[in-house]
Amino acid sequence: MTALAHGVGARHDLPLPLDLVLQGAAVALLASFLALGLLWTEPRFTPAGPGPGRDRWPVGAAVAVGLVLVPGPAWPHLVFVLLWVGVPVLSVLLGPVWRVLNPLRLVIPVSRGRPYPERLGHWPAALGLLAFTWVELVEPGALPWFLVAYAAVNLAGGFAFGRTWFERADGFEVFSTLVGRLSPLRGNPFRALAATPVRPGLVAVVAVLLGSTAFDSVGSTPAWERLGVPDAAGLVATTALVAGSYLLACRAFGGELAHSLVPIVAGYVVAHYASLLVVEGQRAVALLVGADGFTPSTALAAPTLVASVQVGAVLAGHLLAVVSAHDRALRLLPERRHLTGQVPLLVLMVGYTAGGLALLFAG
Repeated sequence: MTALAHGVGARHDLPLPLDLVLQGAAVALLASFLALGLLWTEPRFTPAGPGPGRDRWPVGAAVAVGLVLVPGPAWPHLVFVLLWVGVPVLSVLLGPVWRVLNPLRLVIPVSRGRPYPERLGHWPAALGLLAFTWVELVEPGALPWFLVAYAAVNLAGGFAFGRTWFERADGFEVFSTLVGRLSPLRGNPFRALAATPVRPGLVAVVAVLLGSTAFDSVGSTPAWERLGVPDAAGLVATTALVAGSYLLACRAFGGELAHSLVPIVAGYVVAHYASLLVVEGQRAVALLVGADGFTPSTALAAPTLVASVQVGAVLAGHLLAVVSAHDRALRLLPERRHLTGQVPLLVLMVGYTAGGLALLFAG
């Protein structure tokens, strides 16, 4: 088992056996064709998102007070492990938890309530997430500056536009909300995904989330180190590759199918970061309570368990994505093109899944 470098601590991981990777890719391909050709020939999932969440001021206020008490050495673990990995995983299980925890939302009651510009869509969230992933993967020492900028920008945006700013422009809340649509506690995940609003910048957000996670694997390989390319350029190039491949395969649909990539994002985040969360998450909690010399247990990062979680998460994300995309495509395509019109999308998703498994193998 190897420990791969990360923004903080290490991602305790292991290269998957090649035969397991090939089997997983074959299962993904076969299941995709079965889903497209046999499961159904007409759309079944009527969009139905959860109702507007209530603002829980006491929770946000408690988090704000708690942040004042966080010891200096605990901040990197708090942000890179608990916020960046723990919150999305909790969101998959429980729904968009960052909407509840975000202390910056305390500015909403005094906001001026201006209309949020529709043309901005999710673009501020995409740029904010790209900036954060640059800090995480390229320049972890810039974390304090990022946190100051993040707080200032979102307080200003929240003051001007109210809760709409956080719902559309706060990268962490947009991320939490997207993967929170998969929570079985909030209704049928397929119907929740289908209700994802198609706004400017949605494809960019998904590309940053998927591309940055992929680059975290690419940047850990000896082959990447031998290239000598700056990590910042690699991060941008990987994100651009994800966005470009989606736009090429789905040019007839625009952003209408971007929601179907959310399960792939969630599956790869779990596969890639689960071991980091269970090991470094323990250290994060210890640092928060001032236990500097704590040694985390690696029992939950055993090789067999890690491999099972990785392959299972990637394949589950792929299957959910294929079903979600197939259902939406049936609504958008004329009947005579229900199957042929989805071939580029199928190739794209199989490519993402095979690529994800290959990166885990190369790790």
